[in-house]
Amino acid sequence: MTIIYESNTGTAKRYAELLSEKLSCRVSALKDAEKFIGEEYVFVGWVMAGTIQGLSQAREKLGSLKAVCAVGMMPADKQEEQLKEKNAVSEPFFALPGDFDLKKLTGMYKMMMGMMMKMLKSKAKDDPKGAEAIELFEKGFSGYSEEAVEGILAFLKAE
Repeated sequence: MTIIYESNTGTAKRYAELLSEKLSCRVSALKDAEKFIGEEYVFVGWVMAGTIQGLSQAREKLGSLKAVCAVGMMPADKQEEQLKEKNAVSEPFFALPGDFDLKKLTGMYKMMMGMMMKMLKSKAKDDPKGAEAIELFEKGFSGYSEEAVEGILAFLKAE
């Protein structure tokens, strides 16, 4: 088994490496995963606008998908069903808390978050939660935790 990941700011990569270490298996970025075609793998990808980045490409070019881990900013209980449905996930699914640092974003992603920030700021004067969200995005946050992978580890070790 191999852990394949697609990461933007590094959190999905950190989770993939942690899983690889705990399971004593290989880990690879999706862009370098051709050598694992046909093998069983777990996919770890970051979420943008409800889409698990890299998942469709991994499905197209790799072998047997054993489980999907989605790394996102929203709490897992608020997004799990929507993510599974939007990304057509029928495999075992695990939502992992991510990090956010505006300074690490580049290109299109930085532009998109800039537009989102403007939208939040225009609504913040009428919405206290909007002001909280703006502060959170401006300061950044970390949801990464080793404990977050306990569910996927238990599943994979039971297989």
